Amino acid sequence: MAESQHLSPEAHARLAAELKDLTTRGRIDIADKIEVARLLGDLSENGDYHAAKEEQGKMEGRILHLSSVLENCEIVEHA
Repeated sequence: MAESQHLSPEAHARLAAELKDLTTRGRIDIADKIEVARLLGDLSENGDYHAAKEEQGKMEGRILHLSSVLENCEIVEHA
């Protein structure tokens, strides 16, 4: 189980908005980049394709991290 983090309501909202953006617009943008790169031909020597796939991997890692933080956080109000 992931360690619980304390987040302010503002931080929680900011992370939730980032997660929503990455899972919607971000994934669409990456899919478009991969498709354009595929059209350039041979994937074994296609730098654009490999860069887009690397970007996709980093983005999916960030999505997993944000999901974990938001699922295991405690929202705290500052006194």
